[in-house]
This record gives sequence, C-alpha cells and structure tokens, in this order.
Amino acid sequence: MKRTLLIGLSLVVTLLLGSNVMAATERRVALVIGNNDYQNISKLEKAVNDANSVAAELRKVGFEVQAFNNVGQKKMNQVINDFVQKVSGGGVGVFFFAGHGLQINNQNFLVPVDMDPPREADDVADQAISVSVLQDKLAVAKAKYTLLVLDACRNNPLPKKAGRSIGSTRGLAMTNSPSGQTVLYSAGANQEALDSLGNNDNNPNGLFTREFLPMISQPGVSSTDALKKTRSMVIQKAKSVGHEQQPAIYDQTDGDFYFVSGPAPGQSVTTSPGAQGGTTTVVQSVDPKAIELSFWDSIKDSKEAEDYQDYLSKYPSGQFAPLATRRIAAMSKTVSRGSDSASASAPAAALPPATASTPAPLAMGSTPPPPPAASSISGGNSSIASKLEQQGIMNNLKVTDLRATKRDNLLRIQAEITNISAGNQQLYYRFKWMDRDGFNVWEDEPWKPMIVYGNQKQIINVVSPTFKATDFRLILQSPDSTSN
Repeated sequence: MKRTLLIGLSLVVTLLLGSNVMAATERRVALVIGNNDYQNISKLEKAVNDANSVAAELRKVGFEVQAFNNVGQKKMNQVINDFVQKVSGGGVGVFFFAGHGLQINNQNFLVPVDMDPPREADDVADQAISVSVLQDKLAVAKAKYTLLVLDACRNNPLPKKAGRSIGSTRGLAMTNSPSGQTVLYSAGANQEALDSLGNNDNNPNGLFTREFLPMISQPGVSSTDALKKTRSMVIQKAKSVGHEQQPAIYDQTDGDFYFVSGPAPGQSVTTSPGAQGGTTTVVQSVDPKAIELSFWDSIKDSKEAEDYQDYLSKYPSGQFAPLATRRIAAMSKTVSRGSDSASASAPAAALPPATASTPAPLAMGSTPPPPPAASSISGGNSSIASKLEQQGIMNNLKVTDLRATKRDNLLRIQAEITNISAGNQQLYYRFKWMDRDGFNVWEDEPWKPMIVYGNQKQIINVVSPTFKATDFRLILQSPDSTSN
C-alpha cells in the first residue's frame, strides 16, 4: 500500500489556557546527573549546580525528574537503565549530564566520579558510560522522543603520555542520533565548554547551562530554537574572554519538541472580541495526537498486515493499538485458512526456521534474498559497491565496511567510512529504503552531515524506518568529490 507519512497534516488550532497539553497526553521523564567530586581526576565546581538547576526547571514544566549528584559507574548504569525503562513504549525523555566527558577514537563517554586514570584507551570504555550505548538502549526501548543534553565538554582531565595520548582531544566528537532522538552539546566538536568566564565570575552555573535554563520554561520554544538562542549568547560571551564555544545539535526527529506548549515569546496571535470586551487567544500548534491520527487514517483501510505493524512500531501504546493488533491477528487467521486448502508441503516451506528469532545477517548482494533464506553477510568490495550510490567520485573518503542485519523485522545498517587523507573531510549521506523488487517504501530522507577526521574512521549506524524495507542504498556525497 502506497502512502507517505505525515503528508497532508494540517496545523491543529488549539485553545491553550496556560496548561501544558503535551504533559497531559504522554509520560514525560527526566534523568539529571551532575558530577563534581571526581576521586582520581580533576574536580569540577559547577556541574552539580547545573544539574540541580535543570532538574528544578524540568519539574516546573511537568517532568517526572530523577536527579543524582556525584555518581559512580555502577549507580550511573542503574539509573540510566531505570530511565530507559520508564520512557519505553512511547514515552518522552530528557537526559541531562553535567560533568567530565571524553572523546576516545571518535566515541563519546561520560565520566563517573570513581573512574581510575586510564593507562590506555580501552580502559575508558571499561570504566565510563558510552553515549552511543545509551542511545542504542533508548532506540530499542522505542521511546517516542528523547533529548540528550550533554554539558560534558568541559576540559580534558587526562594527561598526555609519551608516544600516545589518551583523550587528548578537547570536547566530544560528532554523533549520529538514532531516529526519534536529539542530542544537544554545550560545545561543538573538539571544543571545550567553559565553567566560568573568569576569576570574577560568581554565577553558580556554567556558561551553557546559565543561558539554556531560561529556555526550558518559555512557552512555544522548541529545543532547536532554544539551542539557537542559547548558542548566540554562549558564542558572544565566550568570545569576550578569548574562547571559542559553539553549542551544537544533532537531530533525527520529524518535528520539534517543546518543553512547554504555547505561543512563543513575541509571537503574533489571532485575537477576537470576547463577550465582555476581552480577547481569546488562539495559537497554532502541532498536536502529537493529530500526527498519530493522520498515520492511522492513511492505513485504516489497508489489507496488509505490515501497515498495521508499522503503526504499532511507531505507536506501541497508541489509541488504535488494540485495533491494529486485532487486525493483524485476523489477517494471520485468514492466511492460515487459505494455506489449509493448499498442498501440505506449502505451509512448511513458507514458515521461517525455528531459529528465526535470532537476528540473521543479510547478504550484501545486489538482489536481496527472501527473509527465511538470509545468509552470511559479504564484506567484499563488489558487494559494498552494489549498495552505494555516490554523487561523484569521493577522493578522500572510502566505505571500507558495510554490514546489514535484521532484528525485530527491521534492517540495521552499519557503515564504516575511512578518511585516507590527513585533513578532516565533510561527508553528507542518506539512505534509500526499498522492497525486494527495488521499489521505494519510504520517502526521501534529508541529507545528514558528518565530519570524518584525518586518517581516521567514522561509523554510521541506522535502523530502517519501516518493516517493508528489505533492501537499501547508501547515498553519499562530499564537497571534495569529482565528476564521474
């Protein structure tokens, strides 16, 4: 069944009387962690203040907040797992961390207070909290939306070693956000975020947090707009002390997230005379329930079980979830009855093997096999080339590994991009999702940016947006590409 999600959505005119409509329709959970008192590396002064201030603001706007200060590795993992559980199945979550952050081999880590000084890079992965692992947990939990705010690029607490440095790069690396996630950094890639603006700076909060805090409680300000407003102030104030700090956002969402719904400050609104000469304010806002309703309207007459599985994947606790489940069950019974009239061997051939619950890697050939016949992945250059569409010939960037597996009926792609030059290279990429006959099953994705540092590798991890996708193409272009 052909359809394009979210097309034809109109803005819903909602009468807002000072209440937060979003809070009434979804579970909103926040996990806030602030680490100052590091036991074996340099301490911080304002991370706990930052976390406490953010926790207070999030409580004001209706979040269920769990706040922790000076947390060790074991406790951090426990509270993160609890947070993931609470937002699973369609919840909205905000994760805020203030403390030390490290970039090791282009991977980002949040540092617990009990981390020992590492002797080599692998020690960091064993003792710190991986940002990518946290993102994967949230993706698997199928949260509706999660916002990660990492005020963790403060300074590098680890010394260089002769012949090799551990975490010698300031700040955190760029990230690839799974679908439905936004990551806000207090500073750009490889930049250091300031705790203060000098010896005479008596503000209890770090530079980023003090500028970001007022945005949380302002009605009608999306997380993207909040960052833009914060960025301009942070850039200006950092430059005043001779420092470069540019907050950064990496976004993989279809719409905007609002801490508080309502008219943005200074926004013009439509008014009409009231019965007593007053006015009624009408604000245009996008209602998540309207988006879900539009999705359901696009599939409600479908005869394909995959369409209802798509709905349940996006809205596992949606208002039409019971109906979608019943329709899938009814279609399964219809298929079973139809199979009874066929030869006895036909159903057995159509059934997947008993071990199909274990994710099976997909072949990288040009024509994908049926799911039951999935075979070992191929990493050869010819197999990789069959899955790539390059806009011109990339001079310095190469796809050196490409892997696909299928889990929970969704394709999961991992691509390794290698920069063979000494300088940093810009890459733009997007995926084309297709069925086994080569027809598109999803609308064109926007281009996503990535920086691959000189003589290093960067990994792209992505999950297909629909169960119908059994094949894909990775489309790439780089500013240094030459014509074919």
